[in-house]
Amino acid sequence: MATWKKVAVSGSDISQFNNDAGYLTSITAQNAFATASYDGTLLLADDANGNLTFASSSDQGLTISANAGTDTLTFGLSAIPNSSLANSTISGISLGSNLNDLTVDNATLQLDSGTTYNGGTAKTISIKDGGVDTDAIAASLGTIGVNSFTGSFSGSFVGTTDLPDLTDGNGIADFTYDGSTTATVSVQADSTTGGNVKPVSVTANGVGLDVDTIDGTGLSANGSGLLDVDYGSTSGTAVEGNTTITLTETAGEIDITGTAAQALGGGPSYTIGLADTISGNRTFSGDTITINNDLIVQGTASFQNTENLLVADRFVLFASGSTGTGDGGIVVQQATQDIGELFGYDSATTRWGVTSSFAANSSAYTPDAFMSAVTTLASTNPNTSGPDARYDAVGNIYVSSGDESIWIYS
Repeated sequence: MATWKKVAVSGSDISQFNNDAGYLTSITAQNAFATASYDGTLLLADDANGNLTFASSSDQGLTISANAGTDTLTFGLSAIPNSSLANSTISGISLGSNLNDLTVDNATLQLDSGTTYNGGTAKTISIKDGGVDTDAIAASLGTIGVNSFTGSFSGSFVGTTDLPDLTDGNGIADFTYDGSTTATVSVQADSTTGGNVKPVSVTANGVGLDVDTIDGTGLSANGSGLLDVDYGSTSGTAVEGNTTITLTETAGEIDITGTAAQALGGGPSYTIGLADTISGNRTFSGDTITINNDLIVQGTASFQNTENLLVADRFVLFASGSTGTGDGGIVVQQATQDIGELFGYDSATTRWGVTSSFAANSSAYTPDAFMSAVTTLASTNPNTSGPDARYDAVGNIYVSSGDESIWIYS
């Protein structure tokens, strides 16, 4: 029969269990011993209360320490005496002793300190400034002086005799320079655009352009060295500043504030905005429509697709049109449209549960598993005085605030 059953946890008294046929008994403590072995040799306590002792050969570099408080045994290997090594010398010199001195002449070679090295401390050896002179170099190479060399070299060298070519680009007269000979760079005297020759005069004062020969769209020469703008209403012509522009608003759609007709040359200014009331059917096709403040829908709001739903209300009422009991919940669609995992309320058992492969258009469901409910009261036995009867369901948990005991209904 399903009842509330106590759960044993750490700190529970063993007396709360039924003793099956004397399975647990009280006996006099028996002798006990531990065994260990090292390199095939068994180490045994010599009697029931014997001790296993480890020797510390500190004179051989091995130390053993024990800590009864933490039940630890620590092995350490400190400095090993030279006498315990198979080879206690280096090149005939005993370990711990300095090597024979290595001496430099302090004329050609030098140490960073002193003139001898015996391995006791690290030193740096280097060629002394001025230590290598002309006498140390073959006479055929020349003479080395302070920051100078007198002599000659012969043979072949890796590289090229000329620099990479420097050549002319747009607007520069033809030339090539590779370093082997001198060259002069000058501005190209003439250029061709649209089939017309444009004379350019290059003098010490700069470059001059004859505007009378300019031929293009929107600009023309007036024959006196000046350019005129071509005005008109066709392609390639300009618009005069006194030309006016007029914007017309559409009621129920766009509001326009400003003078109806304004000259382009005067910097026309209009304010264009949405009408306070938009009439007719409208469709916003953008990927994201942002409303910075409140949105009031005086009708039916239909959400066909949304990725994330944020609800400011602390409580959400589902099945608000119901007049009787029934199932309900939240469906998370999986691979098939309108089919998914359900977390819902089962009115038949008055419990929350889950199920899979649930069709979202269903009106009821049968749970595959239930959510466990946890209740707590001061009673130390929920079978005699416990939570509401609706919680007497398999898998529910009861925790007594009286003696902190834990119970499960099964």
